[in-house]
Amino acid sequence: MADRHDSSAGQREQGTLFPGLAEFAREWTSAAVATSTVPMSRAELRGILTGFAESLAVLVRERSADLQPAVDVGTGLVSAQLVGSQALEASLRVVGRRLLPALGLTEDEAHSTRLVDLLGAMTSGYLDALRDHISEQQETMKKAVFRARDAAERALRASERRFRTVFSESVVGIAIGDLQGNIVSSNLALQDMLGLTSDELRQRTAYDLMPATDAEDMAKAYERLISGTYTSLRSEQRLIRGDGEPIWAHIVVSLIKDEHGLPDYPVVMVEDLTDLHMLQERWRQQTLHDPLTGLFTRAFFLSKMESAIGGSAPDVRIGLAVFGLDGLSVINNGVSHEAGDAVLKAAADRLRSVLDPDNGLLGRISGDHFALLVVRSTTNSMIDLVERARRRIAEPVKAMDRQLSVTASVGIVERCSRGAEPMELLRAADMALGWAKREGKDQWALFETDRGEAERHSMALATELPGALHEQRVSVEYQPIARLEDRRLVGVEALVFWDHHELGVLSPADFLPMATRTGHILPLAGLVLREACTQAANWRTEFGDAAPLMAVHLPDRQARDQELIGLLMSMVRSSGVEPDQLQLEIDQNVIRDDRGEPLEALSVLADNGFQVVISGVGGSGRGPLTLAGLPVRGVKLAPTFVAALGTAARPDPLVVRAIGGVVSLAEVAGLPVLAAGVTSQAQAATLRDVGVVLGQGEHFGPFALPFEIEPMIAEGTVDPAP
Repeated sequence: MADRHDSSAGQREQGTLFPGLAEFAREWTSAAVATSTVPMSRAELRGILTGFAESLAVLVRERSADLQPAVDVGTGLVSAQLVGSQALEASLRVVGRRLLPALGLTEDEAHSTRLVDLLGAMTSGYLDALRDHISEQQETMKKAVFRARDAAERALRASERRFRTVFSESVVGIAIGDLQGNIVSSNLALQDMLGLTSDELRQRTAYDLMPATDAEDMAKAYERLISGTYTSLRSEQRLIRGDGEPIWAHIVVSLIKDEHGLPDYPVVMVEDLTDLHMLQERWRQQTLHDPLTGLFTRAFFLSKMESAIGGSAPDVRIGLAVFGLDGLSVINNGVSHEAGDAVLKAAADRLRSVLDPDNGLLGRISGDHFALLVVRSTTNSMIDLVERARRRIAEPVKAMDRQLSVTASVGIVERCSRGAEPMELLRAADMALGWAKREGKDQWALFETDRGEAERHSMALATELPGALHEQRVSVEYQPIARLEDRRLVGVEALVFWDHHELGVLSPADFLPMATRTGHILPLAGLVLREACTQAANWRTEFGDAAPLMAVHLPDRQARDQELIGLLMSMVRSSGVEPDQLQLEIDQNVIRDDRGEPLEALSVLADNGFQVVISGVGGSGRGPLTLAGLPVRGVKLAPTFVAALGTAARPDPLVVRAIGGVVSLAEVAGLPVLAAGVTSQAQAATLRDVGVVLGQGEHFGPFALPFEIEPMIAEGTVDPAP
């Protein structure tokens, strides 16, 4: 028989839906058998636990809202007789620590939250089943009492012996009392549970073992039991041990009646639930509070935030600040994650120190993000609070024998509480935090409604972009590049446009910035490169040497992409374009690496015949231009730099001098300068006078389709005859 069980269990293991669960089930079995005496072989138990593991694995994978299978697993543990005092804790420990690794899943916030839900459901099912199990035992006890009394009328000594055996040897605490609530007799299990001797218990009433408020409620319920209103009493409540320590117990009071059907005496059965109660409280604490910092979790913070807003008068103002630690990843990766945890805990403590708990809340809402809510705020008071908090956070933290420090970027939203929604406030503060980080970090940004609406609009567009690419609703157009001296056509720049089903044709400025942030820029850039290569090859076939240079701007991420060279060579081969027909524009900010060395791809591009131009020169956030050691073929001024000239006949002399400085630097290196965003004859003349050679922008023609560019190619000018 044992061989058949082993074979069945082995087949169950081999047939498991998730290969990693076999070892997990063995670990679970080893932990479980150490806590309980079960009426089956180890192989049989492993087969049962393998089935439970599969149910939990499906719940983790599918993320169904129905947690009943997890409840059933808890019930099944009791059915398998895993009811020892440590049985539930052992199972929860194995599942909590080992299930996600067994499934090959990362312990991120989403999976961890799902796992906590499953463990809670398991615990609920286990406790309900355990109560039923205890009730069955208690019912058995009760029946034994009745049988003992009935048998006593026939064979008093034999029945008394059986009753005393049940009474004395039961693991459940049992007491026999009188109708006034006095304890007449108690078994050893109850005495051990309460830390009192039999004599000490006889000197007490049942009410002396309870907190005063509970005793009053129990006395009223006991009166109803005596009067016949209740047939029995069941409760889960605190009892006070002889040493003053509280315990949690499940109590059942049954009333034994005499031969006339009148109340005779009560039998009380008590099951110690302290360990289970503490375990429930521990899981509840971990669900509501971040285990590292002790702060509210994101979900609990939002719940408390909703209560705080709802309890405020409509005209009360509220402020929310979201703090993001700058540079924590450097500490995690460069020192250790333990050091990073120390910095997080210090940041949490320092945020606590500046918050008034009477009108504020604090939570850890993600890895290195903290949220701070203030009720009865003003904009100035929020800014003052944030500045104090930032100064505290920036103070060094000693960890791993080092002095470590981080700064904090902060997004602030401050408004009237009327109509405020927690999630909307959090989104607004998080958006402002993004502004602060993009504008240089280590600063705060106040949420602005107009800017927020514009960014939400851009984000909404970004979510539609993959669909637009799939449905081929994006197209490439070309803008002429001409010599300033005579408006002769030299090249064209390829850029992508989006024919939106509601908003019409969108220019690159409408969606490329958000595409860069969301990661959609690479497929867009790939489309532009592919179309530009094909069009350049077609024009070379049709117009020969008169074909214009094809300029393509490489986004920062694409310029750093290790696959760039392979992608370009593949497109060159498939389209037939010559590399020297392509002018690849790379932004000044990424032309050098973090050490100040030229980007590695530059020399490879140059060696393969591609013409590389530095773009964005003079734009916002760019530092001084250095050309030493760069294998490039030109310099391109940013449109904002050119726009600073103005459109009047007398341009700003400071801007003219700045552009002249760039031109002088380029001339020393033997590089031509191209100006982007030229909108007027006055700008073109000024640029020509300071030595700029080429220009593009509205003054030389808008973006156009290939057939609109071809007359310019044929005549060699941006002003072809009509």
